[in-house]
Amino acid sequence: MHVRLGNLEDLKQTDDILKDVAKKLKNKGSMQWSEILDGKETPVLIARLKQKEVIILEDEQEIIGLAYIYQDPDTWDKSLWHDEKIRDVYYLHKVAIKNNANGKNYGQLFLKEIINWVKRLSGTQIRLDCKADISYLNQFYPSVGFEFVGLRKQSDHKELNSDFNLYSYNISQE
Repeated sequence: MHVRLGNLEDLKQTDDILKDVAKKLKNKGSMQWSEILDGKETPVLIARLKQKEVIILEDEQEIIGLAYIYQDPDTWDKSLWHDEKIRDVYYLHKVAIKNNANGKNYGQLFLKEIINWVKRLSGTQIRLDCKADISYLNQFYPSVGFEFVGLRKQSDHKELNSDFNLYSYNISQE
């Protein structure tokens, strides 16, 4: 198992993984990631692949997972974290593991590999967010070493459609 940067040749497989995860969420009654099913995420995925901001998890040359990881906070990140670009801080989004790979600890292994990846790039911190009402994610991220930073309430931020928890992993404290 290893991680690498994605490229445009990975588009179909990564897009399929995102769509499969979005379908699974929809079947559970969640509207999270519905933009993926509407096809609105594909251009974002293409742009992230071109910008070398997609990290891929492979096992035996099969793509098992992907995540967006980048240094320049987008509008969403700025609205949650209330700051501009900070040197050596990375933002992690759209962590997705292939549906048929569940139960094999790929999520935990992937996050550990992402941490090592950022460490090799001399990054000092990884930031991520997740909906506050998704209990398994809010248990999962701390189990891998991410620290709860705070809650952004929907009522305080017009652009949010839910309450979001913020997590960070401080590489510099290892």
